[in-house]
Amino acid sequence: MTQEHTENIRKKLLALREERLDACRRQHADAAALLDNGVADTADQGLTDSLQDYLHLLGDAAREEVLAIDDALQRLRDGSYGSCESCGKAIEQARLDVLPFTRLCLQCQRQAECQKTARAETTRGKL
Repeated sequence: MTQEHTENIRKKLLALREERLDACRRQHADAAALLDNGVADTADQGLTDSLQDYLHLLGDAAREEVLAIDDALQRLRDGSYGSCESCGKAIEQARLDVLPFTRLCLQCQRQAECQKTARAETTRGKL
């Protein structure tokens, strides 16, 4: 990877990080505003609580993406960016263009998702 390509990836990751942080801040501010406005009745309170929970979930997802971007920036610094953390092969460029903070190649990602689904299915219905 050339120095110019590495710098372009770094800039893209930093811009994406700032975008996700802004989204996280907005969602938390929106959730806080719901509390500040007060609610007229219990039905409205239930809807407000549900919306607030949803906004917090969105914020959590954005925070997770920020952490993944930070990890990608570290991999870029240490020279391991673009290598699959599972099999060690190069991650497809098209995949990195779409999801620049990915850790896995497409094949390993599919395997991980299948394993996650299988685990979820075996635990479904158990306490």
